[in-house]
Amino acid sequence: MNENTAFCRMLLAEATALVREHFPDVKLRDAWTYHFMGDHWEFHGPDKFYWHGSADNAYDARYKGWMAFLESKGVVS
Repeated sequence: MNENTAFCRMLLAEATALVREHFPDVKLRDAWTYHFMGDHWEFHGPDKFYWHGSADNAYDARYKGWMAFLESKGVVS
C-alpha cells in the first residue's frame, strides 16, 4: 500500500468515527462509491445523500463523501 492510500485510510477512519458519534443509526456499509474515470468519483450515502468530485482513490472518495454528509448536517464546517 502506498503512502497516499494509507493516509486516506487514516482520514476515513476519523470521518467514520464522527459519523458513528453523531449518527449511531447510520449503517456505514450501506454507503458506496463509484469511479467514473481519472479522478472523478461519486459517493452515495444515507438518506439518498450524494457527493461527486475529485478523489485520489476509493478511500479518499469515501472520506470526502462522509465529510460532505457531516457538513450538510451541520456537524463540521
